[in-house]
Amino acid sequence: MIFFPDPKTFLLIGTFAIQWHTISFIAACVAGFLYISKMMQEHGYNQHVSDQIFGLALLGGIVGGRIGWVLTNLKEYSLYGWYAFYITDGGFEEVTALLMIGLLVYYYCRQHRMSFFRTMDVLSIAMMLVSMITRTGRAIAEPRLWLVILIEIIAIQFIYYVFHPYKEGEKRGDIYALTLLWIGVFQLIANVFKLDSHAANTLFLSVLAEAGGILLYIRNRKYKAPKPLIFFDFDGTIMDSEGMVINCFMHMFEKYGDPADFTHEKQLEVFGPPLEEEMAKLFPDRDSKVMVQEYRLYQNTLPEKHIVELLPNTEVVLRELKKRGYKIGIVTSRLTDSCVMWLKEFGIYDLFDVVLGRDQFIRPKPAPDGLVKACEKLGHGHDSMIYVGDNASDIRAAKNAGAFAVSYMSNKEKYKRIMAEKPNYIINELGELLPILDADHAWTYEKI
Repeated sequence: MIFFPDPKTFLLIGTFAIQWHTISFIAACVAGFLYISKMMQEHGYNQHVSDQIFGLALLGGIVGGRIGWVLTNLKEYSLYGWYAFYITDGGFEEVTALLMIGLLVYYYCRQHRMSFFRTMDVLSIAMMLVSMITRTGRAIAEPRLWLVILIEIIAIQFIYYVFHPYKEGEKRGDIYALTLLWIGVFQLIANVFKLDSHAANTLFLSVLAEAGGILLYIRNRKYKAPKPLIFFDFDGTIMDSEGMVINCFMHMFEKYGDPADFTHEKQLEVFGPPLEEEMAKLFPDRDSKVMVQEYRLYQNTLPEKHIVELLPNTEVVLRELKKRGYKIGIVTSRLTDSCVMWLKEFGIYDLFDVVLGRDQFIRPKPAPDGLVKACEKLGHGHDSMIYVGDNASDIRAAKNAGAFAVSYMSNKEKYKRIMAEKPNYIINELGELLPILDADHAWTYEKI
């Protein structure tokens, strides 16, 4: 066993060699996997989807990159054809790798109702990161590559911090286009100034990358984002149920506790979390499931008392949204049957394309399960979605699903808690939602 027998080799065991390039490639894959997982999670996708996207990117990068490398060095490989499969030599072409990744991911996104360009914006930065880290393995034997790596670090930082955050006028696919433009220019520079021996014979692919980047950028400027799905919380967003909820909880305190204990602060806290969770918190010495049943039995006696009503302009706005062709739904912590009962009571049930209560998804808000399932019910992906809610947990759920988060400030006392979650927009009455929809961007939390 010999460590560092030559500048290219990390370890030599007999005739078996572990090269620095292999180690750097593994490290690059780990970094790429972590980055993709982080960004896909921010977009509302679970780890299973991230794993599949990473697997496709890895396969596309290796196969596409190797095909491009062999084609650009066809003369050498024509002499020893079997050597084309010897991928540990570090021969990969970035342009064809990115194109092959794009083909595989396009098919996957079509099958899973995901935004192709949103996903490729993530993978483009990941590929640049993988390429840069992989190149460090060759830089040990070729010191001039450290300059190339420094340039790549600057480029990645520039794209991530300047173009990744949302700014007015940016579109999905812009980072993908910019990456193609950067690779084309970078390879030309590396070729002309002999910075990287692997950049030789890449003139055609450099021009192809430039043309692809320019065409994609032009396409993005002409593309208009589709209408988003619009989902609403129910209590405090559609129905003014604050008085009813407090009335029901006060009834429980009168029967099983001391009404004086149901302070104003506690009254604010009962809005948003699941009912059983609140019962366990407020009445820890009693069976929360039994308490929830009694709460609901009492609440079912209230419709005839007319203590609830729709919030201002609700029906007008909902009908206008339907007139404009939007699909709308409700995702709420209230049980579905209760929600449907009230919607029918107000005569607006038929306006909604989907109604999902707490009983129809596994994890309650702020988990994104309800929003994701609502999208599935409508046969849409969740890459273009608005969620309107009046609690901090609603905004957090929207962010966890990657949705555009609109806070309906129906109760000013919730302002600090809601602002801590950083909603995309704040409205004071539902009619203010309509002019927001005139903007031309993708409807997700980070807007791209």
